[in-house]
Amino acid sequence: MKVLSVSSGRADVGILAPVWRALAYRADVELHVMLTGAHVSDDSTVRAALPHGATGHTEGADMGGRDGLAASDAMARIAAAAGRLGARIAPDRALVMGDRLDMLPAVMGFVPLNVPLVHLHGGELTYGAADDRVRHAITKLSHLHCTANVEAAERIARMGEEAWRIRVTGAPGLDSLVEAPVLDGAAFARELGLASIEGLRLVTVHPETNVTAPLAAVDATLTALEATPGPSLITAPNADPGGAEARARIDAFVSKHGRAVFRETLGATLYANALRHAAVMVGNSSSGVIEAGLFGLPVINVGERQGGRQRGANVRDCAAHADEVARMLRGVLPRLPHTTPYGDGHAAARVAEAVTEMHGTARLLYKRFAAETQHFIAPWGSPGEADSAGPHGGI
Repeated sequence: MKVLSVSSGRADVGILAPVWRALAYRADVELHVMLTGAHVSDDSTVRAALPHGATGHTEGADMGGRDGLAASDAMARIAAAAGRLGARIAPDRALVMGDRLDMLPAVMGFVPLNVPLVHLHGGELTYGAADDRVRHAITKLSHLHCTANVEAAERIARMGEEAWRIRVTGAPGLDSLVEAPVLDGAAFARELGLASIEGLRLVTVHPETNVTAPLAAVDATLTALEATPGPSLITAPNADPGGAEARARIDAFVSKHGRAVFRETLGATLYANALRHAAVMVGNSSSGVIEAGLFGLPVINVGERQGGRQRGANVRDCAAHADEVARMLRGVLPRLPHTTPYGDGHAAARVAEAVTEMHGTARLLYKRFAAETQHFIAPWGSPGEADSAGPHGGI
């Protein structure tokens, strides 16, 4: 079986890498990976994560965090590149994930080729980002769905997808964190070049793409960090429109504050240990909602970007106002037990099984609208303590 996976940025490498390894381990799979989006400017990180035997193809264009017109142009180039690559490889399955603007055109490039699509992380909600609409569009274009939890699976079923197409696998990003080597506090501090990590704030904040003030969360977070004591470890914003300006503001903050450290990306080992040793995570990254709960790390989720996404009891939401973020930074919660509703850290094998399951192509491509109510069970048992959907209420 030929499988063509798509990666469009650093954020999805930690999510996809365990799945790539599980697929590459199988003797009956020929794995190809399209490296597009931000990887077009620098594919070194993702190529280092490719397992032995996988073939990487750097194609398309980088949106680069510029304005909407530049993003549209890059998306058109990604769609054309995906179509050419799909025609050349003729994959039996295409593995796509999530909700990014630069993932959608890759999917569109495969649609005319009638390549069966397997979608990761469908059925979730992020009201403050255009990603929300993109995610649902990819769901309806896909033929098999690997969801991170039961709530997402049932939402996909309510979108008319047949139950046999939906598999609750958990979030494979947790697998990378479970597998990462443990560093003690002193070793981790040395890796960052900090004298001390006491009170460390782990910061990832992106533009919001479905609001009138896209950089409000960035400004509120940086202003609150400045007003409260403690070292900060800041990672790069993504390539969405507004990302370049967010990066400029973060660079200015880091140059002004000696106890702030910037890393473009941390990789699986350093990121897992950042979640292990930080006192709090602040920003609006999906990782705060999905992965931080694996370590019980308190999270201050700023603004609307993750609005509607299911979260554990470790996450506290606040508006994109600096004084409110600062107030919450001064009173962060202690760590909690494992509290993520996104699985047990063993999702990759389940995803690989779903991708390679021997459904006939004709059956996969012939989609009917299913109106029946469906219920699903998580393979890891109880999902753990979790609020239903954060500040916007239920499903």
